[in-house]
Amino acid sequence: MKKRPLANVDWRKYISLNNTTLNEYLYDYGDEFLNQTLALLIDAHKNSLPSIVLIEFTIHDIVAVVEKKDYMLALHRLLHLCERMEKYEICAEIVNYEKTIKPKRKSLTKKSHKITTIN
Repeated sequence: MKKRPLANVDWRKYISLNNTTLNEYLYDYGDEFLNQTLALLIDAHKNSLPSIVLIEFTIHDIVAVVEKKDYMLALHRLLHLCERMEKYEICAEIVNYEKTIKPKRKSLTKKSHKITTIN
C-alpha cells in the first residue's frame, strides 16, 4: 500500500498568541508540549538541521514543519507565548540559549587622545 503524502500546515498556528483555544489547553496541560518544542528547536538549531516536524497529526497525515530559516523566529514566538502564559522557567531557558548563540562583542576600549596646543 502506498503511503499518502503528508499535508503541511503552518507551524505559526501552534506557537501563537492568537490561538486562544490551544493556549488555554497549553496553560493547563501544555508544559510537556512547550518543553518538547523548545528542545526540538534548540537541537535543530545547534545541529543546523534543514527542517523539523513540530507537530504530527498521524490520524489525518498532517504535519507542521519548521524550516531552518525560521528556527530563531519560532524560538522568539515561543518566548512571547511562554511569557503570556507565565511559564517563566521555559522563558529563562530560551533567553539563556539566545545568549549563548549571540556573537560576542569585542569590548571597545577608549584610547586616550593627547590634545596638543599650538602656540
